[in-house]
Amino acid sequence: MRKIREKLAAGKVVTMVNPDFQSPRLVEYLAGLGMDVSFIDGERMSYDFERIEEMTRAAHLAGIASMARAWMNEPGLITRYFDCGLDGMAFPHVEDAANARRMVEIVRYARPKDHADKIVIVMAETPDAIGRLDEIVAVPGVDVVNIGVNDVALALGYPGQPEHPEVAKWVDRGIERILKGGKTAALNVLNNWEERMPMLLSKGVRWLNVRANTFLARGARQYADLLKRHAP
Repeated sequence: MRKIREKLAAGKVVTMVNPDFQSPRLVEYLAGLGMDVSFIDGERMSYDFERIEEMTRAAHLAGIASMARAWMNEPGLITRYFDCGLDGMAFPHVEDAANARRMVEIVRYARPKDHADKIVIVMAETPDAIGRLDEIVAVPGVDVVNIGVNDVALALGYPGQPEHPEVAKWVDRGIERILKGGKTAALNVLNNWEERMPMLLSKGVRWLNVRANTFLARGARQYADLLKRHAP
């Protein structure tokens, strides 16, 4: 975790990868490809606590950090997640400063001795949350603000269109407010990283989220397309 904090302090890029599969071995493999953080998405998949502990151990043995998102922001649940050895948590559905402060307090409750060592990511997933980012980023203990671009698109009436111009305006507004408040901005790279990654970095984003499924899907499609063009 020290490496992550050093990167953030130096303004360097952190890449957090969602393995998408409940596989400690995959976590180790992705770590060897240059990822910084393994992300366990407990809000979307059926991880049990034993598997979270195994995947976190694999991340640490491979020299990277392990973070997670739970299915709800409840103190007892978050405590159990941290007891698996996690280095931080991402908290979804943070709409205002009061909610952000509550998330920081949950981390302090869960880890009374070493809460300062844990990374706290709050997720701004609606236009209302983006509109309140000035107050959210001012909350002590918040390290990273992740703009949930797909959720913002849905809230604006553009489901499945995270790159719609109107969505992009809100995202840009959010990035500006996060950086102005001295916090790290995080976003998903999505599929077209040749265009999206340089664009996000140029805007000051320093925490990038990627998915193993995206790597697999792109490689498989490229292979299938080559086979169609060249197979006899």
